[in-house]
Amino acid sequence: MDWDPHVTGRNGVLAQLAGLVDITTPQWPTLAELNRQLAADLPVEFIDDDRFAELNCYYEQAVAQGMVPTRANNWHDLFGAVIWALFPRTKGLLNRLHMEDIAANGLGKRTPRRDRITHFDECGLVLAVADKAETEHWLREHDWQRLFITERKRWNRDWQPFIFGHALYEQALAPFIGMTGKCVVLEMSAAFFELPIAARYPLLDARLAEHLAQYALFDRPRPLLPLPLLGIPGWWPANENPDFYQNRDYFRPRRNR
Repeated sequence: MDWDPHVTGRNGVLAQLAGLVDITTPQWPTLAELNRQLAADLPVEFIDDDRFAELNCYYEQAVAQGMVPTRANNWHDLFGAVIWALFPRTKGLLNRLHMEDIAANGLGKRTPRRDRITHFDECGLVLAVADKAETEHWLREHDWQRLFITERKRWNRDWQPFIFGHALYEQALAPFIGMTGKCVVLEMSAAFFELPIAARYPLLDARLAEHLAQYALFDRPRPLLPLPLLGIPGWWPANENPDFYQNRDYFRPRRNR
């Protein structure tokens, strides 16, 4: 897809970025612009393909040296840079987990643990809530009726979703039925929900990194909860009609195990 300086106005998913990062340039931002606008306070810098090739290493090793390979004119990598700016501690943690796994198992063996780390890195969603136990229970039970209809007014009040996986932002350029975030639920203080949006991200990043490290989330199978993104109120116009949630191919019932 061509460059769109008004990308944050395309839909409710991409609107999350409005006012947080400046990607309103009339043409694709250069690498120098990305480093100036997004990486000024980061422990990494964004590098082009030629510099990455000169390093003669794999991606995770480059990141461990403080250099994030970033392709020019590429939405996937642009959104990756944006997520680095919003969640630097968590992004750094995920790369350290990759490096630990590679050190233990070798680069050639792609372990299920690394697959789970990558899945969250690409498709992760963080749901900040006031009461984790009840919300996480309804997510595990796929109780979409309660989550999206009965308790609808709680969204964007004491249930606040935050995109983490940069592939989700790329998918939101052309949304489709089936878009699903892999969710981590974090309980946050009441004060969190009253802060300006930009002030929430550093707190959420610190809490998320702490949570992932403390609970070794990716060491166990199926650590993430599916959440159909187009069901989130305000993120897709069609979900204003309750019939939207009758699509059982998208809002799937929980499978008995």
